[in-house]
Amino acid sequence: MSLDAGPSPDTSAEGEPKTRVLPAIDPALVPPKPGPGRRLLRALVVVLSAALFVRVLWVADLRNVAGLLADVGPLVLLAVVPYGVAVTVDTAGWAAILRGLEARVATWRLLRLRLSTEAVQLSFPGGPILAEGLKVWFLSRRFGVAVPEGSASLAVKKALQIGTQGVYLLTAAVVAGSALPEGSGLRAVLFGLGMLSSLVSAGMIAVLLSGRVAERLWRLLRRVPVARVQSWMIAREVAFMDTDQHVRAVLQSHARGLVVAFVWILAGWFAEAGETWVLLKLLGMDLSFAAVLAFEPVVSFARSAAFFIPAGLGVQDAGYMAFLRQAGIPDAVNRAAAFVLLKRFKEVVWIAIGWILLLTARARERGAARAPVGA
Repeated sequence: MSLDAGPSPDTSAEGEPKTRVLPAIDPALVPPKPGPGRRLLRALVVVLSAALFVRVLWVADLRNVAGLLADVGPLVLLAVVPYGVAVTVDTAGWAAILRGLEARVATWRLLRLRLSTEAVQLSFPGGPILAEGLKVWFLSRRFGVAVPEGSASLAVKKALQIGTQGVYLLTAAVVAGSALPEGSGLRAVLFGLGMLSSLVSAGMIAVLLSGRVAERLWRLLRRVPVARVQSWMIAREVAFMDTDQHVRAVLQSHARGLVVAFVWILAGWFAEAGETWVLLKLLGMDLSFAAVLAFEPVVSFARSAAFFIPAGLGVQDAGYMAFLRQAGIPDAVNRAAAFVLLKRFKEVVWIAIGWILLLTARARERGAARAPVGA
């Protein structure tokens, strides 16, 4: 898979069709190859994350862990279901935002796009950034949603996502109180993170309502001393300004749709907590949903903050191990290690599903491009 600019986005130098998984990047935006120092830093982050993951498992008795997983048996298939629910309801929220931009895309079709880009997001360092760009591209290519509308929908969704995470954390701070031991500082952590997320979301919405975010970004990028970038920016000035207008329009005149989107996205956060509760039950850990809410939002927040690490490797796992060891569960270390592996198994399954959807979609697009016009 190459990101370099070539003679043509879809053909090789000899004129033969290329096999691409991800779409070609505009030649003006092909990023410079990272220097040795940056490559070394990326490799170091991945190695340290993997080392942390191994360290989490190292403290457990892997034979006992294997036995715990074997006891789950065929019910292990249930481990993948809650994540599908979480992604589906979150995607329904995105569809509601798009409807406010007069872009009506069926939720099930948008879900295929979301799962494809989710696989990319979980597979690479800094995957969330790459995935956001792919969402805009696929919206345009597959559903005819113009780039300004697609970019606007993602900007609004990000603001709502952070805001709903704030509500999720604050709700957890209230609900989980009875499940926390006396003197625990975790409730204060939940409340503090919830307030921080809510304030960030409110700030984002205020900035988006100013209607000059994309304009300021355009002016900033126009200063980049690279002729290719400057020419690309000049050609797309109108599109950048249109993005501001679309963002402001959906925030000002689509209140009902935004409420619907907010509820769906918030439901996605609680579905993630439900997934953790289900996996714990499969492994014989009898924790209440309130007890799960005492730690799941904190782990989710840490994983979101570590977006530059593929799938939050190491960070998520260490968080679960730390919290479950303090939960008073019998054989806590081995059960926590089994839980971590079950979580990762679920992710591997959905990553595979996402890549299959992405590859089959690309194969259909290449087949359609080769088909005679009158066929």
